[in-house]
Amino acid sequence: MSEATQMEYKAGLSVDEVSTLAQGRPVTKLSSNENPFGPSPKAVAAAQAALEGANTYPARNDAALCSALSEFHGRGLTPSHFFAANSGVEVLSLIEDACLTEGGRAIICPPCFGAYSASLQKKGAEIDTVALQGADYRVDVDGILSAVTPETRLVYLCNPNNPTGTWFGEETLSAILDGLPDHVTLVYDEVYFQFATEMGLPDAIRHVLDGRNIVIVHSFSKAYGLAGMRLGYGIAQPEMTARIQRLKRAFHINTAGMAAAIAALKDAEHLKKTVDNNHSERKWLASGLRDLGLETSPSQANFVMFRCPAGHDADSLTNALVQEAVMVRPAFHLPHHIRATVGTPEDNTRLIAALKTVIGG
Repeated sequence: MSEATQMEYKAGLSVDEVSTLAQGRPVTKLSSNENPFGPSPKAVAAAQAALEGANTYPARNDAALCSALSEFHGRGLTPSHFFAANSGVEVLSLIEDACLTEGGRAIICPPCFGAYSASLQKKGAEIDTVALQGADYRVDVDGILSAVTPETRLVYLCNPNNPTGTWFGEETLSAILDGLPDHVTLVYDEVYFQFATEMGLPDAIRHVLDGRNIVIVHSFSKAYGLAGMRLGYGIAQPEMTARIQRLKRAFHINTAGMAAAIAALKDAEHLKKTVDNNHSERKWLASGLRDLGLETSPSQANFVMFRCPAGHDADSLTNALVQEAVMVRPAFHLPHHIRATVGTPEDNTRLIAALKTVIGG
């Protein structure tokens, strides 16, 4: 057995790190839900221009980006409704820092984004789990509300959900917010919201404007193709954003990243290209997976989750696909499911071809 086949792929490795496993062949990366078209050319140009002043410190705060976000979203949202951070994951961390106290508890709903539990554990929070229900991964509203204690401070919901791609509507969101006591904040993670092109999502901003205890989490990593710049933001009541802003150090966002994010918001054409490709290719990829006899979950994100065939678990099938130079990711909390990013037509064709090689069909 060669050194390459003895090594194992671990989710989260880079393309360069995986190239040895793929024996030098070009690698198709469908493991991190990245934009297959890259960032907006306008964002790249803005970042390059900003680098000419890289010898000077950036703005002390994120006021310029918050102002751009206010203008972009409209609807009466002011810059004081926003805060920015170095990635959506750091948005989550800042919310935790603002809301968690010693002995505080948080509720997560697996299968869900692995960063929730990882971050909470680092903060020393107690975690209560209320699993999504059934084959369609429904939110258990009654279960969540029953799990709330006097020590509960945060409830996490992702919509569309990572890793399943499934989603819920306004009735579910309103029921959760109506049932949560005042000492609990809902962390509403909708970093994939731009890709929900077939079914409508709840109007979460309305709840912010109504003064509810909700923080909406967005990211520039997915639809805007700026994963390498590490930028995310939150939308919440001004009282909450002010509390979070006080926790941040000065010069928190780098110059190039802020310039790229502001420019990306202005490139509607690039966003449309990304979303349109995802809309059509998500259908094609899901159909191709089903033609191979694989069970898929309905998705409104930029990925499709499928169940491994008999004789494979997520780790073994992921490693087998790497030998075919295709990277996917085992789904969080689900040892027999894989999450595959929707790529370009060429990317998706390569994934289906690799699966045919590995499992037949």
